[in-house]
Parts: sequence; structure tokens; C-alpha cells
Amino acid sequence: MTNLHSLAFLLTDVFSDDGLLPHGTCFLLRPDLIWLHVTSDAVIALSYFLIPAALVYFMRSKRLSFSWAIALFAAFIVLCGISHIVDIATIWKPIYYLQGYEKALTAAVSLLTAITIVPLVPKLARMRSPEELEAANNKLAAEVLARQEAETGLRRSLADLNRAVRELEQFAYITSHDLQAPLRSISGFSQLLTRRYRPQLQGDALEFLDFIDKGSRQMQGLIQDLLTLSRVGRSPRNKFELHPLSQTIQRSMEALRDPIEASRAEVVFTELPSIVADHGLLAQLFQNLIGNAIKFQKPGNVPRVTITAQRDGDRWSIQISDNGIGIPADQLENVFAIFRRLHTSEEYEGTGIGLAICRKIVEFHGGEIWVTSGSEGSCFHVRLMVNPVILVSPSHEPLPAIA
Repeated sequence: MTNLHSLAFLLTDVFSDDGLLPHGTCFLLRPDLIWLHVTSDAVIALSYFLIPAALVYFMRSKRLSFSWAIALFAAFIVLCGISHIVDIATIWKPIYYLQGYEKALTAAVSLLTAITIVPLVPKLARMRSPEELEAANNKLAAEVLARQEAETGLRRSLADLNRAVRELEQFAYITSHDLQAPLRSISGFSQLLTRRYRPQLQGDALEFLDFIDKGSRQMQGLIQDLLTLSRVGRSPRNKFELHPLSQTIQRSMEALRDPIEASRAEVVFTELPSIVADHGLLAQLFQNLIGNAIKFQKPGNVPRVTITAQRDGDRWSIQISDNGIGIPADQLENVFAIFRRLHTSEEYEGTGIGLAICRKIVEFHGGEIWVTSGSEGSCFHVRLMVNPVILVSPSHEPLPAIA
């Protein structure tokens, strides 16, 4: 009841004239002056009420991060309109307390609106005009079109590259095969000459026959390596299977049994994981790397090859380290280039294709290979995907059948 009495007293105080004179008495109750003020205040109040209505419609049609600031501004405009309605009322009734309270509320809301809107001015200043937005859209459309044209050109270039690579590989394959026939004839006849007429030959003749035989064998090795290089990536991707890596290394060591026994080489590997790959190609990879480690040794040194593997995120990290002669720092990348040899064939036999085959095998698996080396020994690092993406490249078409 006390609260109701207080509210009634407040309302009585607000609407009380308390003996004050209405504002119209200042106009000497002149009708023309009164209606001039009434009409002006009414039109201003109507305008003030229409502005918030437009702002509310704008807020409902646009989702803005500062809609609350617009709502506060609309409330301020409404209170300004009400103040003009109260001004009309005070012409005939002196409700100056109500007018004062309404002005105080308007002042408070206007101050809060100003405090709120001022920080938004920089953001509003950065908002682009329709012309600027249209220009930006046009520029973006031009960039998108240019990118689409670039992508089209890139796809066309990639298709041309794949076709060129495919044709080059087929050329290398066919050429290598065609070269084998005359080489077999040269090698066969030189061996026949050696067997039948060696007792009748002497001096330079025997040396020349040895040169022919050695050159033929080197050329045959080169052709076989070229054929191996051209075949990498030609196997169907369904050969990818989960298989123990240790068994793959044992398979490569079987192919190297003679040089391993002759050099008393030691190949050491701890417990290795099973990985998804084309293990026929991986056997070729390890055969090349272990074979190089055995071959590139100082005289009298016993080769030792250590193989480790551990998981590194979504990759297998494999290291093949040896105690060989090492690789100069400025040649660490060059050793993977085809036909790149760091030593003469008299020093170390080879065709210069082995490490190029290794790189192609690793890249076929979506991995990477590199080498680190000091003054002695080298370590080849191979990274293969744990879950390789099995894709069929457009360049992986079958090579021509050889009769």
C-alpha cells in the first residue's frame, strides 16, 4: 500500500499545475500564434515518429552488428517527438513538471546514444558506398575470370606435360628394347670369338675383345636400368598392399646375396612396421640403396648398413645409413639426377641411374627422399604416407607389349 500511495503522489505531483500559468498565456491567447506553435510542434513530432519507424524497418531487413545502437538512436528520436507533444499540451495546461521529467529522460537517452554512436563513427566511415562496392565486385569478378583462365591453362599444360612424359617414357622403353637386340649380337659374337679364336689371338686383339665385352655389358646394364626407370609408376595401383617392411628388405638382400657375401657386408635393421605400398618397387628401392652402400666403400672397409623406421604423424620416416665414402655437400641433390655420376666407371661401376630410380619410386608413392652425409658415411631419408591416396595418374598407361 505504501508503494501505491507513493506512485499516486508522484503522478499527482507530475500532472499538478501548482498554480502555474499555462504556456498559452505567454501568447496572450492569440489564436494565430497558438496555432502556429501547435501546427509546427505537431509536424515536428510526426516527423520524429516516422524516422524511428524507418529505422526499425531498416533493422529488420538488414542484419547489422550495431543494430542495438540504431535502436537506441530511434528511442532518442521518439522521446524528442514526445517532447513536442508535451509542448503542445503546456499551451493549455501547465504540466511543467511532466515536461521537465520528459526532457530529463530525453537528455539521459541522448547522452547514452552519443556515447554509444561515437565509437562507431570510424567503422561507419570505412563502410563502402554502393559505387565502391560495385567497383570491388567488378574487380573481384575480373580476378575470378583471370584465375579460371589460368586454371584452364594450367590444366592444359599439365595434360600436355603428362602426354610428353608418357611419350618420352614409351620412347625410352621401346628404344631400350630395340637396342638390346644388336647388343646381344655384339656380345654374343665377341664371346664366340673369344672362345674359338683366343689361342690364335694375342696382344691388342685380346685387349680389344675385352673392351668389346666390357662395353657390351655396361651398355646392357644401362639399358636395363633405363627400362627399370621407365617401368616405375606403370604398375597398377592395386598392387598397393599392407606388408611387413622387414620381408621386403629381406627380398632385396636375396638379390644382393653375391655382393653381400663377397664384401662380408652387414645389413642391420630392428623391428620394422608393416606399411601400405607397392612392395615390389620398395624392394627395388632398398636393393639400389643397399647395393650403393656396399659398392661405394674405401678399399678394405667392411660395409655396414643400418635401416630404421618410425612413424612421424601421417608419414613413415625411414633411414638407410651406411659407413661408405660419403657424398660432398654440394652434390647431395645432384646424386638423384639421371646419369649423374660422382666417380668414373674405373673407380666404381654403375650407370648413374640407380638413385634416379629410387627418387621415382618414392615419388610414385607420394613421398620424398633426400640424403645427408658427412666426411664418412651417408644417410638416405625416405618419407612415405601411412595412408597413401591411391590415384590413377593419366600418365600411367601400359607400355607397349614387347614381342
